[in-house]
Amino acid sequence: MARIRQATVFSLGDSSALSTWSNVPYFFTETLLHKGVQVNRVDLAPRLLAKALNRALVLCLRLFHSKSTFDYTRSIVHYWDVRRRIAKAERRFPDSDVNIFLTFSFSSAGLSDKPVVLFADWTYDHCITHFRERSPDRFEQGSVAREDFQIESADHVFVLFPRVAEHMRARYHNPNIHYLGNVVNALIPVDSAAVLRTKCSSSNLLFIGGKKYIEGARRLIAAYELLKPSFPALTLTLIGLSRQDFRSLPAGVECHGYLDKGRDDQRNTYYELMRNARVIVNTTPKWGAFSAMIEAMQFFTPVIVTPYDEFVRTFGRDIPFGMYCEDEHPSTLATLIEQMLTSARYARLCTEAHAAVQAFSWPAYIDRVLNIVEKPSPRRAPLLRAGDAQEAGR
Repeated sequence: MARIRQATVFSLGDSSALSTWSNVPYFFTETLLHKGVQVNRVDLAPRLLAKALNRALVLCLRLFHSKSTFDYTRSIVHYWDVRRRIAKAERRFPDSDVNIFLTFSFSSAGLSDKPVVLFADWTYDHCITHFRERSPDRFEQGSVAREDFQIESADHVFVLFPRVAEHMRARYHNPNIHYLGNVVNALIPVDSAAVLRTKCSSSNLLFIGGKKYIEGARRLIAAYELLKPSFPALTLTLIGLSRQDFRSLPAGVECHGYLDKGRDDQRNTYYELMRNARVIVNTTPKWGAFSAMIEAMQFFTPVIVTPYDEFVRTFGRDIPFGMYCEDEHPSTLATLIEQMLTSARYARLCTEAHAAVQAFSWPAYIDRVLNIVEKPSPRRAPLLRAGDAQEAGR
């Protein structure tokens, strides 16, 4: 296709707000704007009434089927409401060159002749089968099938993680599933000399993650308590969790809860804590808050993380900017942290962390996306009937 001059970008939340999906829609759309592309923003998030309905539905489901991830946003009612809103956006922006969806769950397939581009981290099916280690239940299967339909029908599908991209290429017939690396969601530039001076004199451990990472936070707190007698100046900062999430906390542990980068005071606090961190640690099994981890690496912060698939596939089995923690016992983590605190090559770990994510800039990523979308590509996957979607994904 010709050069993209105007794109309609659909997101599950306000794409101009930094609080939406780890800042990804904000950076995606703002970078398009900086590239000279006119962006039409369309928010597909549920409305207020739907959010209230969702709370009631989730409560009922948890009473009778506690393990299901199904909610209103995965229902056929919400699906058809979103399709209606997509059709409305089509009429509102008839001159758009492409429809970009920052989700795999919805698209304009069957509603428009415009090229369809999907961008997300992983599929709903992957969320269930990989993270929850089970098959989709009867409530979830319909949403999985509808998502399969969107992916098979898209002109291009961009995936943030290499292993997920491999799974998707094996599952779907669509020939245009791309992995182009990841992206760092940093809002401010880094003064390398100043940051390195600060870090080399720091004794602060940093953890970033919400309640789904609480297991990793508890392990880090236990390791911190083991180290504190030998390192009296040691402190621990938790971003994304509050004191109410724990029964008790030892002295020297500070909780900040969620910090919204869209607010000046909270953004300043967030980056000040990142600049002052000696090491960022998250050893939650299977997932270590990847986005926060690589943002910290941009700020010259070495890492301690479990060797989960996507991190290893992205950076390799031997990382020159930190350590993998393969043992769940807090004493093992404490040993690794001690090595980080006393390492003679600590400054080199910092520079290696920064270097490892230099290719993950948003301008470079969007350039690669536009280069692929604007070129002739293999034949678009045939538009499927909704009832065929589940079979196509097998």
